[in-house]
Amino acid sequence: MTVLVTGFGPFPGVDDNPTSVLARAVSGATVAGHTVHGVVLPVRYDEAPARTIALAQKVGAVLVVGTGVAVRRERVTVERVGRAAVGRPDVAGWTPASLDGPPLVPSTLDVATLCAALDADPSDDAGSYVCNAWLHGVAQGLDVPVGFVHVPPTGLPAARLLAGLEALLSGSAGSAAG
Repeated sequence: MTVLVTGFGPFPGVDDNPTSVLARAVSGATVAGHTVHGVVLPVRYDEAPARTIALAQKVGAVLVVGTGVAVRRERVTVERVGRAAVGRPDVAGWTPASLDGPPLVPSTLDVATLCAALDADPSDDAGSYVCNAWLHGVAQGLDVPVGFVHVPPTGLPAARLLAGLEALLSGSAGSAAG
């Protein structure tokens, strides 16, 4: 059984994305008997959600957690919802006219448990960039628990994320509480 963790590559203003380091650092770890598969995605509206869904299905993921950097945040936050909102162009220079689906798509994992394990705050503002589009699209596209963690520019230690995954897998990961 597999847990999928995604991070993002660079984008304007963030040459060294700490979530790419994080996704690579947790890849191959074992948590609660599950192998963690970490992958770095391009910061693209048209690729990041679709690639995540396809990869989660291919590896038989039982839990999917996306990570992204929030340059103006000082603490780790766990997003409760993805919004049908888009903002600035992605790294390819493209901005979709809109995102498919309802205006709000909730995270489908236990946000409260993950917040407690990560010493993080819950958030209802995933922004209007590719991170938000990822949560909005992936939570709709998979029937397993899906959530998104924003990290500050200083990053998140891999051991802390692994502890969060452990808490989710040991608890009620299917609940959207939080």
